[in-house]
Amino acid sequence: MSDLPVIKLIIDEAIEKLTVIIKNREKNDDVEGVINAIQTYADKKQPMIQAYFKGSVVMLPQRQIFRVYIVNRKIMIQTSERLYEVRKNLRDLEEVLDQESFIRISQSEILNIKRVKKFDFSSTGTIGVELENGEKTYVSRRRVKEIKAVLSKAAD
Repeated sequence: MSDLPVIKLIIDEAIEKLTVIIKNREKNDDVEGVINAIQTYADKKQPMIQAYFKGSVVMLPQRQIFRVYIVNRKIMIQTSERLYEVRKNLRDLEEVLDQESFIRISQSEILNIKRVKKFDFSSTGTIGVELENGEKTYVSRRRVKEIKAVLSKAAD
């Protein structure tokens, strides 16, 4: 029996976006290697974001970004591990970030909807957002209609 993975390609015209499914008995080094290879490929398709942490420059893959927001007139990027500072304005970042993953939720915040744990519609006139890391934020009243449209489109 060969240690090489079995690779199958299934062409399905109903599928709108490339989908990769990895099946294995357990999560092991081979599975991690395949996942890392796919993520490396995906990172090359999306420009990395130059950020700063304690005087060092870091190139962040977009998939690691939870949100981008303004605090004390500085643009910050939040990942699962830490906060980074960015020396671009939100408008410039919005143009570079993946349009399918990132959405503007207020004048001062852009959110990675793939990093959202849940949306809370219980508050009248606004939407609460809980991220995978437990952080909470809110959609501005001005953007509620737009966010609902994006969510309903994603549900289809």
